[in-house]
Amino acid sequence: MDNIMEEIFALLDKKDYEAAVQLIKKNLDKRDSKFIEDLVPSLNIITDTAVEVVEKIMPSLLGILNFDDDVIRYSIILSLKKFVEEHKNLIFPYVEDFIKYGSPKKREGMLRLLKYVADTDPVSMVPFYDLIISCLSDPEEFVRKNAIQILQTVGKTDRNEIEARILKFLKLLKDESEIRMNDSEIVKTAEQLLAEKDKIQEISPEEQLLITAADRVLKKDSEGALRRASVDVAKSAADEVLKEIIEIKTLEQEDLERRELEAQSKALKEKLEEDEKKLELEKLKLEEEQRKIEEERLRQEKERLEKEKEIIEKRKELERVKQELELKRLEEEKRKILEEETERNRKRLKELEKEAADQDYEEI
Repeated sequence: MDNIMEEIFALLDKKDYEAAVQLIKKNLDKRDSKFIEDLVPSLNIITDTAVEVVEKIMPSLLGILNFDDDVIRYSIILSLKKFVEEHKNLIFPYVEDFIKYGSPKKREGMLRLLKYVADTDPVSMVPFYDLIISCLSDPEEFVRKNAIQILQTVGKTDRNEIEARILKFLKLLKDESEIRMNDSEIVKTAEQLLAEKDKIQEISPEEQLLITAADRVLKKDSEGALRRASVDVAKSAADEVLKEIIEIKTLEQEDLERRELEAQSKALKEKLEEDEKKLELEKLKLEEEQRKIEEERLRQEKERLEKEKEIIEKRKELERVKQELELKRLEEEKRKILEEETERNRKRLKELEKEAADQDYEEI
């Protein structure tokens, strides 16, 4: 570990996270491959220590997807595999921007990272299906290749949904192609009109509308709104995916709508079945909760009855003790009365004996 990484970990130990963020960003911006190679293996440790640090450096970190040297770039992307698999939620917020607006290298790099996720957790890829499918018409072959690999992977677990979405995308491409042809005609007609018009000739309102429409088409193209490979290229890429997941030889145009409807129907059926399973599971959970509630109620009732029984037993015991004490008291009183009676009788006897003795003495 070099001095920079040691300094970063020292800042993390001190919980000086903002300083750590600034230091990491500063060195990432330098595009120092040695630093990046040291940083990437430590990302999991940094994330476990302070996830907010990694959240703040993600834009700079993902900037390496556009690294000039492809050898270093691919090596770095590969070294991110474990981190992405364990902390995929940290890259998800950047997926759309990178795929929609990123350079070809950024698009490919993000797709490679998503492939790691698809391999380990294909279900988490559902929100990105349409974005990835749109890459089947990417003008760059290496981007299309990565999109194909991801779709083949997730298609193994969600075949009908992927098929339905791909077929829908191909239909949209066909419609878009027709729009492009119409747009081309508009531009061509407008150019011919302007070429034929003399500068001093007045342009009619209808002709002005045509020129304005042509300007919009050209502006749309310049902004990259129609950045697509040909429909045939996209269809070929789609075929590669579909051949893998549904084992078809090729996708004929006349079958497109039929297969799209079939796939949508299957996907809907699977969703309904999945929903039914979820409802059944929820029902079982509810029944289990009710059973537990009933068991708890019975347990509490049993405890209540046992406590009542215990109280009754204690009351009986208390009453018995009271009765015994009362009996002892009565016996004690009786004993005292007998003793007092005996004492009185004894005294009375003595008195009688004395009286008799006195009488005998007087007679003598």
